[in-house]
Amino acid sequence: MGRTSILMVMGFNVIFALMGFSLSRVSEEAVKNYSLYYTNAAVHNIAASAANIAANQIFFTPNWREGYSNVPFAGGTYSVQVKDLPNRRIQITARATTQGPDETTGAYENKEATIIIVMQPSSFSKFAYYSVVEGGIYWITGDTVWGPFHTQSKLSVSGNPVFYGKVTAKNGLFKSPSSSKPKFYGGFQSGVSINLPSDMNPLEGAAQSGGRYFTSGAEVSLTFNADGTVTWKEGGNPAVTEPLSTFSPNGVIFAKNTNIRIKGTLKGRVTISATGSSGAAKGNVYLDDNIVYSTDPNDPNCDDMLGIAVDNDVIITDNAANNNSINVHASIFCRTGGFTAQNYNTRPVAGTINLVGGIQQYQRGPVGTFSGGTINHGFQKNYRYDMRLMTDLPPFYPTTGSYEILSWYE
Repeated sequence: MGRTSILMVMGFNVIFALMGFSLSRVSEEAVKNYSLYYTNAAVHNIAASAANIAANQIFFTPNWREGYSNVPFAGGTYSVQVKDLPNRRIQITARATTQGPDETTGAYENKEATIIIVMQPSSFSKFAYYSVVEGGIYWITGDTVWGPFHTQSKLSVSGNPVFYGKVTAKNGLFKSPSSSKPKFYGGFQSGVSINLPSDMNPLEGAAQSGGRYFTSGAEVSLTFNADGTVTWKEGGNPAVTEPLSTFSPNGVIFAKNTNIRIKGTLKGRVTISATGSSGAAKGNVYLDDNIVYSTDPNDPNCDDMLGIAVDNDVIITDNAANNNSINVHASIFCRTGGFTAQNYNTRPVAGTINLVGGIQQYQRGPVGTFSGGTINHGFQKNYRYDMRLMTDLPPFYPTTGSYEILSWYE
């Protein structure tokens, strides 16, 4: 009996010793794992802070590219490299280091984290619709906007219009009747102010330093061809056909103090700009016929892109070619005017404007007249957003003056 008791006591001692050793090891591993987690989280937070600091610096100083080197921060250090990418994009690479325990030995070693973000100028082309003055126009049941929407006025709705992108309005939302229920699937935000630029100087500079720059004051006509060429004419001079890449290497076509007329099938990427004082004489682009891409913009392989940016109006010409609908693939920007149709209130019923792209304008322009639900003159509208414009933009298209993040890689 005594021997059995001794063996039982010895057995319990061994069991308790093993349990104590196991608990001690678990406790040690827990402390080590916690330290590793803390250190990895800390080095990640340092890298994220460095990326945000650099992005903020670019926001206030767009030309800043110096970066940072071995800056002490929160128990570690960070370095930042900034470089330019094509299409005016910027890449920020933030690297952080700190000290943490080695997973196997418990000794301390360097821990690193890298974050890479890509930014680009925030372009007006991202808006499916933008206006400064709504002019008392209501968005009604049946109206659908597929991309981002902004107005510097108030958004007036009657009924149940649908907005799939984010909607922002400087002066809030007005419902009439008050029972109206607009659908904001991308969210709605009031109090946001995004001003139009005061001039077209950046586009003019781009045209002078690698694009095509017209200064004679004579009207310019452009016909784009599906083979990647353009047939152009200035005033009474003979027409010339040449590759678009030769005609405007950086894709900007700019006419000062005159108008431009365009039509055709674009193969390439172009921004067309006309400037001048208000009125029909200058600073307008006329659409003389269909202007479309050589590849369907809904095709993921489409790389064609057109921007039209004018001081005044983009106008659908009143001519025979446009009296049976018009197809337009473009992002349209009117700094002091709007997108409209020539003789909209007297021309015959002309079918439908089939637009794929976006419209940003000072004031919403008329394209036809209606009586009840029946069109009397001009065009009906079928506008669809080119989803590529969320992250891509035509060459040197007007920007809002700030940057936005396209990607964040950790």
